[in-house]
Amino acid sequence: MEEETDNKQINVKDWIILSTTMIGAVLTILALIWQARPSRGIVTVTFLLMLSFIFFVNSVSANSRANFELKLKNFDIKKVNKFVKFAEYTFGMGFTIVIIGFSILGYMYLLDFTLGSIYALILPITFLVIAWILILIYNTINYSGKSVKGLRSMKRNLWILMEFISLIAILFDFFIFAFII
Repeated sequence: MEEETDNKQINVKDWIILSTTMIGAVLTILALIWQARPSRGIVTVTFLLMLSFIFFVNSVSANSRANFELKLKNFDIKKVNKFVKFAEYTFGMGFTIVIIGFSILGYMYLLDFTLGSIYALILPITFLVIAWILILIYNTINYSGKSVKGLRSMKRNLWILMEFISLIAILFDFFIFAFII
């Protein structure tokens, strides 16, 4: 039990550091994009990155609470696991929103830079396909021996669906009607 507690504590601290790093990255990107704005998409990307900021802050908060609970003399491991799970979900949602925001941002910058060339679509398509491949590899490793469970990971399927919808929106914006604001 002691070894399990130490491992959880280390993992919680790692997630606190990772979430804090993502907060800094999101705020830095927000500051930079407002200095050199694309012609469109700045409102949408700002909205998405601000949402991700909230999720990352919550991830830090929930992991910090789990870390605090672990330090109590008579901690409840179920309560700690609930905080860790909540932090995991909010971090994943924040990261998904950042991926969507970066897909839109990259598309908009390249759309401006290439004057509407089809090359503007290569970045978001490649970016999202690579993200999906990485999720598939992660699921394969995480659920080794339990392949069906990896496919049923509701949270990851939701995140992929959200990213896929954003890709459809980018394709719609490019080919049919420019609506991303």
